[in-house]
Amino acid sequence: MTTTPPGWYDDGHGANRWWDGTRWTEHVAGADASAAAPAALPGALADGVAHDGAAVATVVAPPGPKKSNRWVVWVVVGAVALVLLIAAAVAIPLLTLGAARLGGLAGGGTPADADQKAAVAAVELYDDAWQDADCEAFMAATTEAFREQAGLADCSAFETEAESFGDAVEDYEVEVTDVRDTDGAIVVSTTETYSRLIDEGGNALDEPVDESIDWQYTVVADGDDWLIDHLE
Repeated sequence: MTTTPPGWYDDGHGANRWWDGTRWTEHVAGADASAAAPAALPGALADGVAHDGAAVATVVAPPGPKKSNRWVVWVVVGAVALVLLIAAAVAIPLLTLGAARLGGLAGGGTPADADQKAAVAAVELYDDAWQDADCEAFMAATTEAFREQAGLADCSAFETEAESFGDAVEDYEVEVTDVRDTDGAIVVSTTETYSRLIDEGGNALDEPVDESIDWQYTVVADGDDWLIDHLE
């Protein structure tokens, strides 16, 4: 026997039905009176009669637990969290952009205007050229005077040096630390990190050695372009 107290419960057929403490009654609330017969446990039969006609004890399904509305709370919490996440995704880039702008104006590592951006792009192109042994990129990033001073006036000379460079280092990364205008030029300062693969004698190391070096690129205007003219 069930110990569920009398009351209105969901009978499992879409209606609230009166449970008298022992079994379902015919009293239905909030649904058509023609709703399905009182619910029974799976396999139970109405009127206490088995398939073979033998009398069996009547088994009545107790009312199920009332449905919880807790899912509504979780939906609301999830919606609020989503709104906050979207707001953060919009606000953070704006705050970062503002901070970067202030850093550029103060001579930090972020370009403050279009000319400084073009100068930084020339430096990035130059470093990519060395890592890829790309002579065309090297020529596009440097002045003729710079190439002659470096002894890399033609592609043959540059590609030979770039291939040796590629054999000597790996994981080369460039971080721009400062960009500033000076005497009609733009100076781009960098910290460049890499793993050295060979020793001073050109012999392969057993383990790569992590190193870094600071460079200052002097970038000058050449028509509409900005090109590297000096490096120290």
